[in-house]
Amino acid sequence: MSNWSGGTVERVQADGRRSVFLDNIVSPAGIATDATGAVFVSSYSGDIIVRVGPDGKRKTVADGLATPTGIAFARDGRLLVANRSSGEIVALDTKTGYRTVVARGLSLPVGVVEMPDGSIVSSQYGGRVTRILSDGMVQELGQSFNRPGVGILADGDDAVLVIDNGASVVRRVSFDGQSSVVVDGLSGSAVALGRAANGDLLVGTWGSGNIYRVAWPKS
Repeated sequence: MSNWSGGTVERVQADGRRSVFLDNIVSPAGIATDATGAVFVSSYSGDIIVRVGPDGKRKTVADGLATPTGIAFARDGRLLVANRSSGEIVALDTKTGYRTVVARGLSLPVGVVEMPDGSIVSSQYGGRVTRILSDGMVQELGQSFNRPGVGILADGDDAVLVIDNGASVVRRVSFDGQSSVVVDGLSGSAVALGRAANGDLLVGTWGSGNIYRVAWPKS
């Protein structure tokens, strides 16, 4: 998990024990893991992406970004980066450092995920949840949100689970426009969203420092 204020990324065991996985990183935000087990972390204030290999070695694989926040791997192996300050989603080749802008004109993008059909969905502090299709067409999905947050996950082929930071809940939004609250009653401000190995949702909250585990899909 990202410990923003502490400048660390921590590992949390199933029994709650914590250990520092990565330290001395300024404002760690997004976390993503590739097929080799390497962990990638975005530094919001440092404008960099750091890779920690399975051997524990640390390497900066991109710099000069614009407050990178949420990150996620695309199907082609590139790392998608929500470049908050530039209003863009950047696709990064983590081996060569080559980057391509795949979406522009967003409103403070903080989260990103690629869907099975190749479309990209970005959550934005500016109030939008935007789906960008492969032909460049866009679909706005954020009408029911107070302020979409960093955490966003695909849920099947045609829906996303997204943190609503302004309401401190998790919403499920389908591409036909249906929206519902699926997680609420959280202490603190909801900010992070992940998925456990068994599919359960992991929700991190700012202020309280809690991580909640929520059975998913709900029975």
